[in-house]
Amino acid sequence: MTPAASALVVDDEVGDLGWLLDIVESRGYGVRLATNEEEARARFLAVSQGREAYVLAVVDVMMAIKDITALAETELDESFFDASRDSGIRVCRYARRELGIPTSTLPIVCLTVRDDDQVRVAMAELEIPLFDRSPSTSSDEFRRVVESHLPPRPGTH
Repeated sequence: MTPAASALVVDDEVGDLGWLLDIVESRGYGVRLATNEEEARARFLAVSQGREAYVLAVVDVMMAIKDITALAETELDESFFDASRDSGIRVCRYARRELGIPTSTLPIVCLTVRDDDQVRVAMAELEIPLFDRSPSTSSDEFRRVVESHLPPRPGTH
């Protein structure tokens, strides 16, 4: 079982998330990574079955649907990238609607560079905060959003 004192980060661009890992780790939590939709679904299924627990999940709206290192070049066509465009939305729907994981069990925050109503509406329907991670957004804003969803540091009251 994954220690309860860790956060789940779901993103295929982990190299761009040093700031997020720093925030989570500075609060005394470990980080478990899922780098595609398939891995994220497995992690959320494990949560619903009580095999894993996290204090927070941070999900990117647009990520690979599978581990692309295992795919042939011919599989990386337009349909693959079209499906990847909404993979985070599907993962969140899966966690909340299909598996029934409530916010009280696992808070979820979504990150996106997309600026469209489809994403905003989908996250609002799921009652999941959506955060713009475009270059114009300050790292202080990211920090406030993520920290506001993390419980107090482990071992403190």
